[in-house]
Amino acid sequence: MLLTVLFSCSPIGESWEPDGAINATEHGVSVDNSGAENSKNLQALIDFLSQSGGTIYIPSGEYEFAENGTQTIGSHCIKMRSGVSIVGDGENTVLKPKGISKYGLDMFYFNDYLDTGEGNYLENCRFESFTIDASATSCEVYTSAGKGFMFNLFRNCHWDEVTVKNTDATGFGVDCPMNSSMKNCLAIGCGKAASEQNGGASGFGIGFGYSDGESITISECISKNNKKFGFFFEHQGRFNSQKYTATASHDFLVSNCNASGNLYNFGGIYAMNTEYSHCISEGARKHGFYFESSLSSGATLCQSKNEAEAALAISQVSEYRVCGIYFEKCSALGSPIGVKVVSDGTATMSDNSVKNCSFEGIGDYTVYTSGKISSLTLSQNSSDMNENYLEAEIADFENTENSWN
Repeated sequence: MLLTVLFSCSPIGESWEPDGAINATEHGVSVDNSGAENSKNLQALIDFLSQSGGTIYIPSGEYEFAENGTQTIGSHCIKMRSGVSIVGDGENTVLKPKGISKYGLDMFYFNDYLDTGEGNYLENCRFESFTIDASATSCEVYTSAGKGFMFNLFRNCHWDEVTVKNTDATGFGVDCPMNSSMKNCLAIGCGKAASEQNGGASGFGIGFGYSDGESITISECISKNNKKFGFFFEHQGRFNSQKYTATASHDFLVSNCNASGNLYNFGGIYAMNTEYSHCISEGARKHGFYFESSLSSGATLCQSKNEAEAALAISQVSEYRVCGIYFEKCSALGSPIGVKVVSDGTATMSDNSVKNCSFEGIGDYTVYTSGKISSLTLSQNSSDMNENYLEAEIADFENTENSWN
């Protein structure tokens, strides 16, 4: 049975400890230990608690961790177990994975499906009030490994007030969630080993496609200065179409989040059923909100400010269709392009729409289209820029009730 954990807080400036939790420093985890010792001792404690469930408390301090196991791709410091939670002392608890690895070093790892082919889920875990700083890691070859969290198949797992920074790959790289959440979390400078042409390498990267009904909510989080996306979703079938066949995701909602300084601040590649709501994008190195080869996804009531290229963008490449991408009641300020819709592939690109959006201070074009598009709706939008680049061949184009001043 999972231990019931209550929280008692000490006066400001003093350390606090959750009632009923196990103090990691009483079980061989220490700021004075080598990374190898800390990894071994924390893993042993997690393995022991997994028999009945429980919470591990890691007090204030900087704790080094080192490689403690290998996986199909990369290596890890800690393999998580169901029913075990990790709670720190806020930003004062810093976990520091350290070392040079060939393919990347994950701090927390769970992926039985990749390693053994067994579809086991990590269940009922909580991560709260600590920082992972991977500035002391490096890899010889960039892969998808080298994350703060590298999970595949997890259920009822929740993050609150966790910061991940300076990872070689994605900070929060978690795939195939069920009934899970992230709140008040922060990703900074992740993807340091990648180039802008590599995949992953983002702040928050959510993969899906193993089971119908997958869901996660992300709220009040911040993602800045990561190599690729700030927040993004991606169907894993693009990498393994035999293992990842599900298409009926239940709820991927990102709300009240901020992103800045990423290549793309918000979006998805092969995303499905993903919504960004009340999010703020600023200073993307390319696009603020960007969906590539995606379905039934979009942004509502979001803001985009001063992006390097486009505030809102939809792209279709190769043979993957793009349908049902929407931007509604969004505002864009100060980017060269307001909305960019481009088809470079051969598949269907239809039922995409931009409605009730406002554009101000746009430098070049409010709307930019190119390629071959099946259908596109622009309706009830307003802009103080009257220049549009409408070069796409659009079979069904609704361009009504807009005010291009």
